Amino acid sequence: MVKKYYNIEGTIRSGFNLSRNYQILDFNFIKLSDEGVAALSRSRSIKQLTRLTLSNNKLGPEAMRALAESTAMPALQYLKMYKNKIGDEGLKHFSRSANYPQLKSLRLAWNDIGPEGARALAESTTLGGLVSISLAENHIGDEGLKHIAQAKGFEGLESLDLRKNGITDEGVVALAASENFPNLRSIELTDNPLTETGKSALAGFLILNLIRNRLSEDGTILDLSKLNIGDLECETLAGYEGVKNLDKLYLELNRITARGAGFLAASPYLGNLTQLSLDRNRIGDEGVMHIAGSETLGNLQVLMIEYNGVTDEGLFALAQSESLSGLLRLYIDGNDYTEDGYVALGESEFLTELEYPEFEREEVEVEEEEVLEEMEEVEDIEEVEEEEDLGDDTDYEK
Repeated sequence: MVKKYYNIEGTIRSGFNLSRNYQILDFNFIKLSDEGVAALSRSRSIKQLTRLTLSNNKLGPEAMRALAESTAMPALQYLKMYKNKIGDEGLKHFSRSANYPQLKSLRLAWNDIGPEGARALAESTTLGGLVSISLAENHIGDEGLKHIAQAKGFEGLESLDLRKNGITDEGVVALAASENFPNLRSIELTDNPLTETGKSALAGFLILNLIRNRLSEDGTILDLSKLNIGDLECETLAGYEGVKNLDKLYLELNRITARGAGFLAASPYLGNLTQLSLDRNRIGDEGVMHIAGSETLGNLQVLMIEYNGVTDEGLFALAQSESLSGLLRLYIDGNDYTEDGYVALGESEFLTELEYPEFEREEVEVEEEEVLEEMEEVEDIEEVEEEEDLGDDTDYEK
């Protein structure tokens, strides 16, 4: 027999007073019980509720059933129920509910949820508006993560918290192979027994999602600046066929080293690139050498490598690069080169099209000398003609 919860309206009023509006209720640690949640779910005072916290209340599956069946909170966007005992059964009830069309965030950490609960959530057809899900400190394992990887209804999901769930590389690799989460940008897997295999698969998955989201509609511009990305992300980018039409790539203000520059330089898909910005990274001379020797980046017209620890050695490599002969603009401020490196660029037999930096080129001086010589020759011819004319006149007079 279900017990009645007699003072739910008073509890609700007290909660609204604490939040100072009629949209937020925080019932953390108030011993609400399953019966209290059932009473709350029938209340007429919570129609405007957007955020509800029911953490640390020893709630079980029946509390989730009551919430699932409630039509009293159609505007709810955020539901937090940390440290309860809803289990797989409770999540099954809620996953079938169509009463929360506005729900964006579902936080169910520490709730004794296993693989079957994860399956129920993955198969839900009514919670597609979720942007953030937390299942941390449960035990969904690889089996549960594989169910989630197959979910078809969470294309808008941006954040997934799966800390401490007994997940191994097997589960992460399955998720990384999924194309069902195009907007997922953050996956928290701390305190799971992952090796470099799983971590690399995860990083590759996230960078591909990031690339797809930031790539311009026509596939010609990609801005990944200020995202703290490194060499691993560059490796994934370089091997992604979706960038084959890329014209401009912005990677400034990241933590890319020579290794990452090497991946970009060797990419089979960046052949159409005309502008590459690597300002304020750590590619150094070695990274510049990779770019200078690239057979892929031959169409580059603009190269930005400011503040990268580049010395004369790197500039010498650029000056000797036949593959970069189409370069029009080169930005090198903030590096450690000397006049020797700068002069080498100006005297390069290959970088003859550079408009910036501007150099006083020998070719120009030669042209000027040739023009002067031609003018002198013309003057000499005119003098000879004048002399001939004078001679004719003298003969005529005679």
